[in-house]
Amino acid sequence: MNVILAGYNLDTTVIEGMKKGKLERPESVTPETIAVAYARISRDPSPVTELRRDSIADVESARRSARSIVFEMNHQSVAEHAVFNFDILDISRLCVETLEWHRLCSYTEKSQRYQELVGDHIVPEEFKEKEALGIFEAAAKEQNGLYERAYKELLKYHKEKNPGMLKKKGDIRTVEGFAKEDARYCVSLATKAQLGFTANARNLEYVIRTLRG
Repeated sequence: MNVILAGYNLDTTVIEGMKKGKLERPESVTPETIAVAYARISRDPSPVTELRRDSIADVESARRSARSIVFEMNHQSVAEHAVFNFDILDISRLCVETLEWHRLCSYTEKSQRYQELVGDHIVPEEFKEKEALGIFEAAAKEQNGLYERAYKELLKYHKEKNPGMLKKKGDIRTVEGFAKEDARYCVSLATKAQLGFTANARNLEYVIRTLRG
């Protein structure tokens, strides 16, 4: 598995400053300032625009507030205002299903309808012992070979079944997708996948905690 932090949300005033080359406080390039500004709304009558400016002006104070609000006062909803994006590569189909169980997060995964599978797969740690590895690799090879054969036959089937969809490129891709979608029944949950994963900090902590359990 390869997990890469791809991005996170920033205050617009910080973004505008970066665009103009006038970033006064590099430490303000963090999602914490928005989360803390919004957290302060409940107890501070100041306009939220001022609360955001205060957070940017003193990021360390904002961080102390975040720790106090989330961990000491147990107001975890505040963490939902900090949002992170991750590239997740080289994972199994089973891992994708496990991650996507947390539906409050957002996902865009490699499609097995729009992309033809080429035999890549993940070897679980439990199968890396020499004898088990040989059995696992043989099974994966057989499944992937069956997928290739099935896709060719299914493509013929769907073309014959949908002759009116063989003139336009978009329709042809749809017919090919029918075949790819059916053929994927031949492959296992170890099939290699990847996805873009977006979560706020509260849900991210929950995902990590449940996966570790």
